[in-house]
Amino acid sequence: MTLSIRQLVDRFYEIVNGAEGDFSEIFTPNFQFGIMKGFPYGGNHDGLIATNKFFEDLGAHFNFWNVDTDRFIEIDDSNIVVTGKYRSQASATSNSFEMETVHLWTAKNGMLTSYKHYCDTAIVSKALDHKVPQY
Repeated sequence: MTLSIRQLVDRFYEIVNGAEGDFSEIFTPNFQFGIMKGFPYGGNHDGLIATNKFFEDLGAHFNFWNVDTDRFIEIDDSNIVVTGKYRSQASATSNSFEMETVHLWTAKNGMLTSYKHYCDTAIVSKALDHKVPQY
């Protein structure tokens, strides 16, 4: 059974929020993961391996990271916009924060092909005492 884009992004948020599984279930091998400049490890991460590395590296700087989704705006069978909030705590400073985010997703043939997020990077920078890690 081919999953819909909504089912695929729901599965992403389950995995990010701690459910068993990995991104290979839902991402194409050449997945394009776009992270805002100014965010930890911001930039474009090309492929599943680079995306997994991003999450591993990001996790080293935070005690937890949760994504609380709010709205799912389905554009068509291949595109969806998701709004929500990030909730987290920086491990080096113990600063907790919450910030709004918007995610743009695309899918093809039952797999996610790309992601781009938008958020206020100043909030996460402040939580990290303005020591934002980059590659």
